[in-house]
Amino acid sequence: MALLYMIYGLIGPLSLLGTAFWIWMLYDCLKNGSRGGFTWVWILLFLNIIGAVLYFVIVWMPNHPNAFGNLPWVKQGKLQDALWQAEAQAKNIGNAYQYQKLGDVHYQLGNLEAAGQAYETALEKDPENIQTLWGISSVEAEQKKMTMARDHLAKLIALKPDFSYGEASLAYGQVLYQLEERDRAEAHLQEHVKSWSHPQAYLMLAQIQQEAGDVAKARDTLETMIIKIKSSTQFQYRKNKHYVQQGERLLSQLSPS
Repeated sequence: MALLYMIYGLIGPLSLLGTAFWIWMLYDCLKNGSRGGFTWVWILLFLNIIGAVLYFVIVWMPNHPNAFGNLPWVKQGKLQDALWQAEAQAKNIGNAYQYQKLGDVHYQLGNLEAAGQAYETALEKDPENIQTLWGISSVEAEQKKMTMARDHLAKLIALKPDFSYGEASLAYGQVLYQLEERDRAEAHLQEHVKSWSHPQAYLMLAQIQQEAGDVAKARDTLETMIIKIKSSTQFQYRKNKHYVQQGERLLSQLSPS
């Protein structure tokens, strides 16, 4: 009897989930009419949940091949497979590229020590490998080895100043700031914001200017950042809205110009 009550208790929630799933598939079908036209609509209407399952397997999944790729257990499994392959290639081929890829996989898995060792081997084989310099500097920054990260980033941006749309340049400014090399950081960030509009660069620059007592420059830097973000697309504004809030808080802390 208790088992029957348990089964009856599950029917309601499962029915609601099934209905929600069916509505989701029907909505997707209507929104993307090119995926089979009204044939799938009729299948969904007549076969209900069974039709929704068929639509999900035959239509939805092939059109969303990476839909489940970011689930933690799926991603972890893929990375473990990638690690096995990268280790085999590093051992069998042993070029800088293979060790760089091995370092990348270790880094994604959070194995910082192993990643650093792989990147160091790659640099021994190719000291000017751009991706390896980026990888090892990222590891060193996370390990708080800021001096080493600074040197590798300096070499990287000397070889390719626009690497990853200025991400390496931004990271270099952040490392200089954390090392409290304020003059070098300010000079670098001044040049950086001429080419890229990273809000983090503007905030760091304003903080350096504020600490140096140059309130007018700090205010101008923050106002420039806020105007740039507010005048961008809606997507970019939503993405960077929290930087606007940080900038406005910093502005409120500055003495009136």
